[in-house]
Amino acid sequence: MGETVAQRIRGKMAVAGLCALLLAAAGCGGDPGPTVPRTPPAGAVITLDGAVYGRPIVVGDTVIAATENDSVYAVTGDTVRWRTHLSEPMPGSALPCGNIDPVGITGSPAYDPAAHRVYVIAESSGAHKTLYGLDSETGAVTLRVPVDPPFGDPPAYLQRPALTFRDGRVYAAFGGNYGDCGTYTGAVAAVDISTSAVAWYRASTSGRGGIWAPGPPAEINGLLFYSVGNGNAEPGSAYDDTDSVIALTPDLRRTDYFAPATWAQDNEADKDLGTMNPAAVNGYLVMAGKSGDGHILDPAHLGGISSRTPAFTGCRAFGAAAVDHDVAYLPCANGTTAIRVTATGAATVLWHAGVPANGPPLIAANRIWATDWHRNTLYALDPATGNVLAQYGTEELPHFATPALVNDSLVLGTMTGIEYIALP
Repeated sequence: MGETVAQRIRGKMAVAGLCALLLAAAGCGGDPGPTVPRTPPAGAVITLDGAVYGRPIVVGDTVIAATENDSVYAVTGDTVRWRTHLSEPMPGSALPCGNIDPVGITGSPAYDPAAHRVYVIAESSGAHKTLYGLDSETGAVTLRVPVDPPFGDPPAYLQRPALTFRDGRVYAAFGGNYGDCGTYTGAVAAVDISTSAVAWYRASTSGRGGIWAPGPPAEINGLLFYSVGNGNAEPGSAYDDTDSVIALTPDLRRTDYFAPATWAQDNEADKDLGTMNPAAVNGYLVMAGKSGDGHILDPAHLGGISSRTPAFTGCRAFGAAAVDHDVAYLPCANGTTAIRVTATGAATVLWHAGVPANGPPLIAANRIWATDWHRNTLYALDPATGNVLAQYGTEELPHFATPALVNDSLVLGTMTGIEYIALP
């Protein structure tokens, strides 16, 4: 505790005209709007012992970051308050496929403020998954619960979505590795922290159907809403519960679901809904997936298999949206898109960013912050127009890098640790 970490301080110039160059290189159209030419505040780069894929969480003025080396850190400013190494991670070379190496802690942690406990799921050698609870003040391990899904092959599973803590349970969702190989079935675990009992929801009757979108589930009226990816059932097969949005009770009973009438074709073409976390907006759910079709769903009646016309198109979304009242800012692959949802469930596309800000966004300092994790860039967008207000070069970013807010700064997980960027 109290260890001071050497940090590199560097100025990052927001270069006027760089947006246009990025657009030309990416083959994207659209006017990025004016870029404000200014020198942003210096950023602190904190080197940890591995890549930080899960979005860091913030407890008071402390950042909790978990690495693919199965370590959890508490960092206040540029000082590591504690580090706990939980196990040895799973070598990527021992997995049937995937693009993370090694595989340790991939999903974003959760926090229980009453117990002052941080929760993570670590994958260890042998492809075993374990839920750990750590004291947020000291890093001491206070809970260990095995959470290997009870169906499929352990190496075929990846715990990617953010954990959720609610009413004495930790919820964790599972999908497959990049490449969708091996035998697995998408799943949700609910761990009772008082008894260590684990309940399971199985997402597919045919196999696959991964639950992997990196954000948390939506929560409305006591229900958890997850998206489910493509399953093994294709044209000519019975529906297998995949390519869907599902509503689960706290004890993981499915009460409702939505799937497009094209579910079989979507499964066959890998155009499922499983890439985005459902977003709660103005009493409705906003959902978009790999096909680019967007849906506005009534959480009280998702509608089952539906042939309804999409509410909007052109947004292949990956990750969690940011929401401000009746507007959702969606992480579309071709750039952040703002959608307004009325009290009657009508949807209007307000704007589409002219730059490839495709990471899950954050609202802070009257700006929309989103990364282009392909090009290690963080954008600040005007929430009213989508125009670029500033942009920052970053350290190398993992897939779907998402900023978090701590005091007057943003913090990003990187391939080597975390990076702070001061708010304007």
